[in-house]
Amino acid sequence: MSLRHHLQLHIPKYEKRSIIFPIGMMIFFFVIFDGILMYLAPIIITKNGISESLMGIIIGSSSIAGMIFDLILCRILKNTNYRRIFLLMFILSILFPLFLFGGKTIFIYFIAMAVWGFYYDFYNIGTLDFVGRTADNEHDATSFGILRAFEGTGYLIAPLLGSILLLYIHPGPHMMLILGFPLLFSFLFYFIATHKQIVEKEEYSGVKLKVQHSFFKEIKLWKKLASMLFPILSLILLINLIDAAIWTFGPIFSEQIGKINNVPGGLFMIAYQLPPLLVGWVVGIITRKFGTKKTAQGAIIIGSIILIFVGFVTSIIPSIILIFLSSFFLAIGWPSIDAVYTEYINNIPTYSKEIETLQDLFTNFGDTAGPIIGGYMAQYLGFSHSFIVLGILGTVTVILLFLLKNKPNYIIEKI
Repeated sequence: MSLRHHLQLHIPKYEKRSIIFPIGMMIFFFVIFDGILMYLAPIIITKNGISESLMGIIIGSSSIAGMIFDLILCRILKNTNYRRIFLLMFILSILFPLFLFGGKTIFIYFIAMAVWGFYYDFYNIGTLDFVGRTADNEHDATSFGILRAFEGTGYLIAPLLGSILLLYIHPGPHMMLILGFPLLFSFLFYFIATHKQIVEKEEYSGVKLKVQHSFFKEIKLWKKLASMLFPILSLILLINLIDAAIWTFGPIFSEQIGKINNVPGGLFMIAYQLPPLLVGWVVGIITRKFGTKKTAQGAIIIGSIILIFVGFVTSIIPSIILIFLSSFFLAIGWPSIDAVYTEYINNIPTYSKEIETLQDLFTNFGDTAGPIIGGYMAQYLGFSHSFIVLGILGTVTVILLFLLKNKPNYIIEKI
C-alpha cells in the first residue's frame, strides 16, 4: 500500500487534513534545530570541565523551569491556540544557542536550560492544541502518530548533524549561524500553515490556561484529578524519565563508541531516534485494535525489558540493534499516551485545562528526574549499568501499575 493511500484511509477526509503536513514540516525542521542542541549540550557542558552528575542537574533544571513556567502561564494567559503558542516558541528558541555556546559558567548554563524549558513547553502545548482543534476524536492517535513521525525524522537526523558540526566547527558564532537555517525553514512552514483556511472544531475552545479558581482550589483540583489519572500520569513520567536519561548520557556514549569502533559519531543515537519514524504511520491502527492505554502499557514494558540487555553487550552492532528495538516499542507508547490525554480532554472539557496542566507537570517531572538520574548513573555506575537500571525501572513500574489498576483508589473510568 502506498504512503498516500495509507494516509487517505487513516487521516480525516476533509479540508483540514492538509494542514497537518505544513505543521509536520514545521515540527521537522524545528526538532532538527532542537535535536542538534540537545545532542551538543551535554558534550559542550562536560568539555568545559563540569562533571557528568552536575551536567545532569544543569540539564534537568530546564524542566524545573518548565514547571514554574506552567504555573505562571496558568495565572497570566487567557485561552489560546497553537498559532500564538508556536510563535512564542520561535521567539524564545532563538535565545537558547546564544546562552549555550556563549556560556562558560554554571550560572549561564542554568539560564540556557531555563530558556530551553520555556520554549519546549510552548512546543508541547501547541502540538496538543493543534490536534485537539483539527482532528476527530477517533483520529487523535493517528494525528499524533503522523506528527511524531515528522518529529522522529528530525530527531533522527539531528545527532548525525550535531556530530558533524562538532567535527568541523567549534561551538560559537559560525555554528549558531548554521543552526539558524533549520529554524528559518521551520518558521516558513509555520507561516504557510497558519495562513491556510481550515475547518476547526466549533466546540473546541482551546487549551484553557487561565485559572478559574483560587490557587489553593486549583491545587486541590489537581490533586483530585491526579488521583484519578494516576496510572497514565505515571506512564508519562516514566517514559519521559527514560528518554531524558538516555539523551543525557547517550550523546557522550555515542561519541565514545564511535571513536573506539571508527564509525561516525552519533550512530547509536540515530538508532535510538529511528523508530518514531517507522511506527508513527501505523500507531493509530494498533491503538484502535488494543486500546490506547493497553497499547501504551504493553509497549513500554517490552521496550524496558529490551533496554536491560543493552547494558550486557559491548560491541557496537548488538548495541545499535538492541537500542533500536527498545526505542521501537517506546515509540509506540508516546502517541498512545498522548491520545489518552486528548480523549480525556474531549470527554471532560470542563477540566481540559487542569488535565493539560497535569500532563505538562508530569512530563516536566520526568524530564527533570531523567537527566539528574542519568548524570549520576553515568558518573558512578558507568554507561552499561545505567541502561540496565533504566530498563529495570521501566519494567517494574509498569508491572506495579498493572497490579494497582483493580484497586478502588486507582480505577480510571473507561473512555
